[in-house]
Amino acid sequence: MVNIESTSNAIWWIKNPNAAKAGDTAGRKVPLGSTFCQDIAELLRNISLQGYSKLLAAEFTLAERLIWLLVHTVTLVSMVAVLMLTWEHFVAQYFVINLKDPLYPVQNVPFPAVSICSNNRISLRAATAYALELQSNDPSPRELKYYLDKLTNLRQLYMLGDKETINDDYANFQAFLDIFGTWNNETFFNTRRIMHMLSPTCSEFIIKCSLNNLKIPCLSENAFQKKLTKYGPCCIFNSNNWLKKRNFTYRLADSSFGLTVVLNSSKADYLAPVLNTDGYIVIIHDADNYPAVTSSNSLEMFPGQGEESYLRIFARVIDTDNSLYSFSPYGRRCYFHTEANMPTIGSIYTFPNCITRCRIRSIIALCKCLPFQMPLELVENLDGVVYCTLAHVACLSNYQFKWNNVLTQRLRIPGLERESEEALFCPQCLPSCNDVQYSVSLNELPIDTYLASLSPDEVDTSLGTDLSVLRVFFGKPNANYYMRLLNNEWFEIFSTVGNILSIFMGFSLVAIFETLFFICKHIYLGCHRILERGRANSKEKKLDATKLKIYP
Repeated sequence: MVNIESTSNAIWWIKNPNAAKAGDTAGRKVPLGSTFCQDIAELLRNISLQGYSKLLAAEFTLAERLIWLLVHTVTLVSMVAVLMLTWEHFVAQYFVINLKDPLYPVQNVPFPAVSICSNNRISLRAATAYALELQSNDPSPRELKYYLDKLTNLRQLYMLGDKETINDDYANFQAFLDIFGTWNNETFFNTRRIMHMLSPTCSEFIIKCSLNNLKIPCLSENAFQKKLTKYGPCCIFNSNNWLKKRNFTYRLADSSFGLTVVLNSSKADYLAPVLNTDGYIVIIHDADNYPAVTSSNSLEMFPGQGEESYLRIFARVIDTDNSLYSFSPYGRRCYFHTEANMPTIGSIYTFPNCITRCRIRSIIALCKCLPFQMPLELVENLDGVVYCTLAHVACLSNYQFKWNNVLTQRLRIPGLERESEEALFCPQCLPSCNDVQYSVSLNELPIDTYLASLSPDEVDTSLGTDLSVLRVFFGKPNANYYMRLLNNEWFEIFSTVGNILSIFMGFSLVAIFETLFFICKHIYLGCHRILERGRANSKEKKLDATKLKIYP
């Protein structure tokens, strides 16, 4: 007959490890605590984990057993520490952005919006007409030059932060405009209406346009429209994002097959330039975003006037696996377009628009006004909000550092504590899960080459050489396509944890089953003992109730 106890050490093969071998214990109930201690001893002697049987080996002295106990204790503590570090590593790098396709076709990448702004922010012709209107409304009219000089002060609304130029003349002239520069149906001075009226028109600034080597009408719904940017009203191409989806023939990946714009470089209409440069302003940005460099993901370039400028665009597409919808936005550190509950320009969430909205909220709270350049779609509440005027320039200039520096999380960096406290804090803004990031490069050539390629019928004799040419196109026929996904799947975590347990303690599924069997067994025995005691107590109570009691 096979001796099971001698052929296997597995705890479930021991027929009755806790059976009393001495006859004097028969018929007596063994206490539950004593049974538990005996089972622990049997578990340590027979468990499949290595080394635990030495804790109760009869041939070892007490000192040797204590050494083995110390070894197992150190091993257990080390294993727990390594498991905690491993888990922190998994959590910290739970998501990863990998390069999925380095040759992603550029026709699948949305063509960005192109905002072109003249360096001159106030048209001399428009300012003269408005000065005549102010002169006629003034009860004590002065020379026309006086009103033109005062109107140049309005460019301070574009040049905030220059505290040295702020003086009392701004407040005095603004008080005059509040009375004589408003229409009858206006309660306050409408800065947005006036600056729209004074800014150069796109029809005079943009002369000729072509797209994909085909002439197009410059001012149309699918071409240039006058809209607001950081520099006020500018001419924006592709503002409705109609070039988001294109076919192979509309790759726009060559200087001859991209966007070509001929601009008027004449300074005859200049009154109030805002930059100390002889050129114009180009902003490359996503069509769904408000064009402002301080809100991220917008790129400013300053091509020179009288030159042919080549602006190459390089795109990087970042997408997110749909399986990450189940994670919280702060867990994956990004928002899907339809996820954040906030109004946006294109009815979708974008990180730049979130920053702009946060900045608008701060401006209204600190200066009690709204800059006329800001989009109304991102304002939470328009009740009682007025457009900023020259009277608000001092307040707006005081907080320019705050609004130009944005933090989405607080980081204590030695030496930058003050900057961190003074910056605008927008913790609710997270990057977009699906985004396109652009980079640009600019090259310039003399305008002579372009003028020489024109036919005699195409030369505009009224402008002569006061022309600038801007060519915008993708610099490569492909883009890098990245995918945000889970860094560690469940089986990777399972294998890593299993390896650590195996190295430190020799753990296996068999050992786990043995331990769980032991724990479940004693849970069952404890519950069974409690139920038996309950039944015994109820029987005793019934027996007491049925006993015959005789009183003397």
